[in-house]
Amino acid sequence: MDITSLIEIVIAIVVVYFFIKLIVSPVIKAVIGVLTFLVAIYLLQHFLGFDLTKLLGPWGKYLNVNKLGLNLNWIFGPAYYYIDKIKSFLTFIWGNYPKNQ
Repeated sequence: MDITSLIEIVIAIVVVYFFIKLIVSPVIKAVIGVLTFLVAIYLLQHFLGFDLTKLLGPWGKYLNVNKLGLNLNWIFGPAYYYIDKIKSFLTFIWGNYPKNQ
């Protein structure tokens, strides 16, 4: 291995490093940000009855949320099951908790 090959390898590693740092990383951050926003809206709709069309006011009629196709029940289904189990258990415990008279 000679010096020119070593320099080429170092330059290739530096180029790949800057490509990943400056181009790929912001794209990944943007995708994760959008997915986080969509999951947050879905959770707000499911648990708190949040309605995006009412939030947007008169412009909400142009947004059909059902058309977005955001269905994450396959992810949150097991979580909902366990949350319901915990709620029923806590309700049972609270019902049997002695009240001060």
